[in-house]
Amino acid sequence: MLTDFSTDCQTGGKMDDKLTERKKKVLQALVDSYISSVEPISSSDIQKRYLPEVSTATIRSELSHLEEMGYLIQPHVSAGRVPSSKAYRYYVDNFIIDDDIDLDAMKDYLARKYDSVAEIVKNGAKIVSDATNYTSLLMISNSDTLTIKDVKLVDMYDGTALVLIITDSGVIKDKEIQLPTSEEDYIESANSMLGKCFAGKTLSQILSTQVDMDSELKAFKQIFEDVIDLLGEYKKSRDGQLYVEGANKIFEYPESKNYDNVKNFMTIVGKKDKLKELMHDDGNIEFSIKIGAEEGDGLDNMALVSAKYHIKGKEVGQLGVIGPERMDYKKVLAVLKHLGRLIDKLDD
Repeated sequence: MLTDFSTDCQTGGKMDDKLTERKKKVLQALVDSYISSVEPISSSDIQKRYLPEVSTATIRSELSHLEEMGYLIQPHVSAGRVPSSKAYRYYVDNFIIDDDIDLDAMKDYLARKYDSVAEIVKNGAKIVSDATNYTSLLMISNSDTLTIKDVKLVDMYDGTALVLIITDSGVIKDKEIQLPTSEEDYIESANSMLGKCFAGKTLSQILSTQVDMDSELKAFKQIFEDVIDLLGEYKKSRDGQLYVEGANKIFEYPESKNYDNVKNFMTIVGKKDKLKELMHDDGNIEFSIKIGAEEGDGLDNMALVSAKYHIKGKEVGQLGVIGPERMDYKKVLAVLKHLGRLIDKLDD
């Protein structure tokens, strides 16, 4: 059982004493069936496919009780039942098993398509969208924890040099700068000084402290200022960036036949500030699952699953999936969990 779900998703624990073991089995069977079929589920459907040892009359009685408790909805008097938001919440809190995904196959796929961890992170939203077939989200944040491995100047032989800033997640910035002198050994000396001052420090340490420029370093003052400016620009442009991939995938699901559903979905996806707010959490939660009307603010009939991801143990952002409330939660959670694990360990 996945144990690191959002602690704001623990209503299931309170409901647990209200559901008998048989009610739990009936509810799980109904949600599983509805996720795959998108059709109202009847007592005979559950009896044939999941609980042959229980009579349809007994299952029908349990379905009625679950409806009274708010877990199920009966769209039409003669139709079967469909899950409510409350049912999906109970389902993800109590029934999701950590499915066995072929990690080696996913790792091989990433290695074939992408040359570096930085490239994988940049394309994380596309990878998740392709793997789940839902709209995916990538929010980059917390660049303060990036550690500078080295800073190098590459002579362009025209009075300029290319600045390369290498971090523990790859090359994050390159830019041409004007050299203050044409002295032959200036770049070699500058590289030595830049390495001593910046290597091993985090972005927050560099941007929050003043480098003490003694007489030996004053000749490199402009280069140092250029590097710090580049890091500041990088932090400003990077923090809070949100990428959306596969927004049109909503049209591959039956829910798109409902105009209000599509309009609501496209409105939410088009509001990046709203998506950032939905993906944000205030604690040490690794996985957050927000479902339907329980979240308010326009997430009706939708769900958003997000997970923090790390590079070498440092949190650098969140990956998420937004789609119909009837999404395949097992698959989505497994993909997010295993991709995050691979990103964290890719260079090991």
